Amino acid sequence: MIVGSLNIRGGGSSFKRNCISKIIKSGNADIFLLQETKLEVIDSVIAGSLWQNENVGWSFSKSEGRSGGLVILWRENIFDLVFSFKGTGYIGIKIWLKDSYYYICNIYSPCSFQGKKELWRDFLLLKTKYADSEWLMGGDFNATKDSRERKGNCIGRSMESNCFSSFIDKSRLIDVPSSGNKFSWYSGDGRFMSKIDRFLVEDSLICRWGIVGQRIGSRSISDHCPVWIIINKENWGPKPFLVNNSWFEDKDFLPFVEKEWEKLVVSGRGDYILKEKLRLLKDSLRRWNLEVFG
Repeated sequence: MIVGSLNIRGGGSSFKRNCISKIIKSGNADIFLLQETKLEVIDSVIAGSLWQNENVGWSFSKSEGRSGGLVILWRENIFDLVFSFKGTGYIGIKIWLKDSYYYICNIYSPCSFQGKKELWRDFLLLKTKYADSEWLMGGDFNATKDSRERKGNCIGRSMESNCFSSFIDKSRLIDVPSSGNKFSWYSGDGRFMSKIDRFLVEDSLICRWGIVGQRIGSRSISDHCPVWIIINKENWGPKPFLVNNSWFEDKDFLPFVEKEWEKLVVSGRGDYILKEKLRLLKDSLRRWNLEVFG
């Protein structure tokens, strides 16, 4: 499964929607999150024009005047929708995929620091309320974790960055490593840029869905770049360590990986936990390879 996200800065014109549909199609998306649609209604005509496919499901949160607006689009035949939910700055869906439930959440954070803090607080309460399944959230967080994720103007941002990093830790979600472009937003004159668009995922999903990172694409129709998280072992991109494709032909391989991943206990920040668990998993895979293939 492939998931993408993009702040489109308005999707009212047919030309803009056609460009968006090409981006979605180019990444072969199964689920796509759009922020700042500036649309009060998403109907079957608009959803179909964005997806270029009549078999599309969608859930949306309308804009307030000419600002905001969120939508989640998906291939209707890949999972069953259980219910949708929304609040200020987010919209989400609960889905049934194969043999498990999952939550997918689309975020568009306010610009004000106070608004961001309220959104982060609300989401932590929401995640506690819906704690029965694993989470994947993505979108425009309008915040960076540290000064390295921003270029051109970092003055007065340290408190916001600290609060955002604290929110990620408290949510127990992981900001998986990025590839592609370093920044996801660029000012019109190119003087300022930042990484404010991203995905955060549940630790257990990394193994279960085969998540190894996220990729920031090229800027085109918006001042934001699309962000992709690949959840398909045939399309992982750069691998964190050597993996033999023949391993996947062994029926015991994936159960072994899942079991080993669940056994690993590492404390610290989310990104550190991911790095260390991948390192430890590498050792387990070496032992497994020797036992099975000699």
